[in-house]
Amino acid sequence: MCGFNLTQILLVSYFLVLCLASEGNAGNVADRGQDDSVDPVIIVPGIFGSQLDGKWNKTTSPHYYCYKTVPDWTTLWLCFQSMVPKVIDCWVDNMLLNFTEDSFRNRDGVETRVNDFGGTGGVEIIDKNGYYPYMKALVDGIAAIPGYEKGVNLRAAPYDFRYGANSPTGKLFLQDLRQLIEDTYEKNKGRRMNIIAHSMGNLYMLEFFKTVSSSWKKKYIKRYIAVSGVFGGSVKSIRALVSGETESIPRVLVDANAVRAFQRSFQSIYWLLPRKQLWGADEPLVFTPDKNYTVNEYADLLDDAGFPDGREILKTLDGSLDFKDPGVDVYCIHGSDIPTAAQFRWKPKYFPDYQPNQIDGPGDGTVNKRSLELCKKFKRLKDYKVYPGIKFGEHMQILLNPDVIQYIKDVISETATSRKLKANDTELVF
Repeated sequence: MCGFNLTQILLVSYFLVLCLASEGNAGNVADRGQDDSVDPVIIVPGIFGSQLDGKWNKTTSPHYYCYKTVPDWTTLWLCFQSMVPKVIDCWVDNMLLNFTEDSFRNRDGVETRVNDFGGTGGVEIIDKNGYYPYMKALVDGIAAIPGYEKGVNLRAAPYDFRYGANSPTGKLFLQDLRQLIEDTYEKNKGRRMNIIAHSMGNLYMLEFFKTVSSSWKKKYIKRYIAVSGVFGGSVKSIRALVSGETESIPRVLVDANAVRAFQRSFQSIYWLLPRKQLWGADEPLVFTPDKNYTVNEYADLLDDAGFPDGREILKTLDGSLDFKDPGVDVYCIHGSDIPTAAQFRWKPKYFPDYQPNQIDGPGDGTVNKRSLELCKKFKRLKDYKVYPGIKFGEHMQILLNPDVIQYIKDVISETATSRKLKANDTELVF
């Protein structure tokens, strides 16, 4: 059950189509040590990379077939049955965040939680039906190394991806992450952590490293492996806020405007906007018949797109947009040579409610090259790997690449051979 009455909705047949377009068991942490010959691993997923559960007791609902009350925890993300026309309104109403008085919170009457914090079940497969594997191949690959055990020295830190790191919910996650690291350290005889982060999880890690001292990092962190890091933002997030991001699913199947409603309510989407440090004031990212917009004009863009609250939401990001060295050993991995949204052009009468034409540039299909490459600026960068092409380096596909998985296994097992950076590799204007 995902929050609506299936017997009243025949449109769920579209579910099969959606599945063609694209559960880990919850792990309980044993209260004991583990093989002290391996260094523990903690995985920090990207946006939309954590299972979310919800329950609610609401006084209103968008339609008569939407449940107002669900007393037991049920799947919110990811629930493919919710992604069909009309039904999606029930789901959106439960996923939306309310923005009031400079803060975000769940809709009235809705409670949410992440699934299996400290285990790996909440990040291996995102939907409980098993149609959308995420970290499973990587987790299983590491678990195959003798000495690793899920939930003991192979753990994950899922989080509510709707929030940014500087929100109360985000700050609580950073506290929980610190406790998870310290707890894992103690349970594994003082072995330091391998942190593996993907996509937006890297932004969370940069914020986390700001909150701990150098001596703490030295004690608890062995290395940080950054995969497909969206360090400087992604142009793709602009489309999500203006017209809704539906990953090329036909409009007849998913209402982009309905998706846009919940994406506009997520603080994290704004956190992913391209950074001013990387995109210039003379470089338009959005073209419309009436006006063009750069990184300096996000507030005007959202105003003109009919969402004036966006101006205030942007202010909540203060303090979380700077790029600061993590102060630990870093191994950076990302894809390349894949067409990636670099600009958007809306035709007359298409702005903002219809999808724009996309102008591509280099990247991994989701994150732009200049953003991915920011990891080269890290002072303690130990190795830098680039995997070109959709099959090997696409933003999500990279997690299924056997060569990437083997490389990560070699790094955490300390059998990898580093690639020395050429002098011009670090010539990145910032």
